[in-house]
Amino acid sequence: MKRYAVNAAKLFLILTVLASSACGLGTSAYKDAILDGASNLNRGRTDQAMADFNRAIQLDPQQAGGYVGRGNTFNILGRYEEAVADYNTAIGIDPTQAEAYANRAIAYDRLKEYEKAIADYEKCLALDPKIDNPPGFIKRLFSNEPNQERGIRKRLEALKTQVEKKS
Repeated sequence: MKRYAVNAAKLFLILTVLASSACGLGTSAYKDAILDGASNLNRGRTDQAMADFNRAIQLDPQQAGGYVGRGNTFNILGRYEEAVADYNTAIGIDPTQAEAYANRAIAYDRLKEYEKAIADYEKCLALDPKIDNPPGFIKRLFSNEPNQERGIRKRLEALKTQVEKKS
């Protein structure tokens, strides 16, 4: 059961990379690097994914997708501080990208920086209220769980409760 949750989380991270880079028509070396990185990340090839996202950043450092992808790779590797740095860069480039806030919230959450995680979860939901739907659906699909409310909103409420208890 835990394996499915991890796979669903990875799929969410990969989908955010694809969404963040899906502007314009046609292919480019930048988009190829993003797609290669997402594919390699999905296959668990984190070293190759890192190289692909680094290539994307080198090709076009003014697009957020490469930083989001590399941040997702750092997140999967448990290198949360580095993930936060890349999400910060992505948000600096495109402050309307809900996925970058959601993924930075995950990193803050793992770092036990709960107030920052709460702020980012709230920001991502404000930017895209539907962001919580696909990962919850995907998790239930692969784990055969009943249709229950899960995901960002549930984690946000749990963190708020936890922080209030400490106050």
